Amino acid sequence: MNEKYLIEKLDLDSFMKDKFKFNIADQITLYHYTDIYGLEGILKNKEFWVSNASFLNDKTEIKYTLELCRKLIREICERKHINSEEIISAFNFIVGNDLVETDYYLLSFCTNSDSNLLWSNYSNNDGYNISFKFPEIAFDFYRGDHEYPLVGYVIYDEVEQKRIIEDVIEKFIVLSKYIGELDVLESSGVSEKDFFEQLGAVTAAISMASLFFKDECFSQEEEFRIAIDRENYSCRISNGAFIPYIKARFEKESVTGITIGPKNNMDITMEGLIQFLKLHDYNHIAKEKIEKSCIPYRY
Repeated sequence: MNEKYLIEKLDLDSFMKDKFKFNIADQITLYHYTDIYGLEGILKNKEFWVSNASFLNDKTEIKYTLELCRKLIREICERKHINSEEIISAFNFIVGNDLVETDYYLLSFCTNSDSNLLWSNYSNNDGYNISFKFPEIAFDFYRGDHEYPLVGYVIYDEVEQKRIIEDVIEKFIVLSKYIGELDVLESSGVSEKDFFEQLGAVTAAISMASLFFKDECFSQEEEFRIAIDRENYSCRISNGAFIPYIKARFEKESVTGITIGPKNNMDITMEGLIQFLKLHDYNHIAKEKIEKSCIPYRY
């Protein structure tokens, strides 16, 4: 095993920038699908209510990333002729517990302006999607050095996911050999403090990556995420449970248009939307920036 993974520190900023290879200077349009009540709340208050990542509807995302890491541990150990069972036990104890609880809040967008799947899932086909300029919408969520969002396309390809976290998993494998044997660290030139900092950085890197990993079966969602790290939060009630959330405010100018769902055919829908936008001073959203879904429905 190459001991460089024990000596070299893991830079989380470089990890996100290099591995996810997303250029925040890229100009793209993002779409948020919602029903009419969501549209009203978002535009009227100029804010999103963003749920904690641990309370997403699809809780299999955390399990998916954990199992992906275990699979990668087994593959690396098999290549290097190492017994993987103790390493996986250490992974479950150290990383698994931390991954379940997070201070990140996830805001989801779609890169498809007219997604049949999202019309069905999030707006009952008669809702709306709001288009936003990126990176402007991400910059709206910055709060100086103490709070800045992570941004990126959701990655559905397992091969690509493994490529992103392989170095991190290799580092964990090396570090795991010294768990319970901290007295031998000094001979490796690593202090106990540095050891635990690096172990924490490995856990944080896996946690960050998990925010953008999903099973390939969800690839039709064409999702783009903004993840916001914040300690202070509120709670809302949903389906008999308390859900931690934060309010993420944006500038009106970040909104570029509205698309009306495929089953919403009434002329009054368009006219009412125009009056709503006028009432709340979205004067830059002209009528030609309000579009109708092109998906045909027979009913």
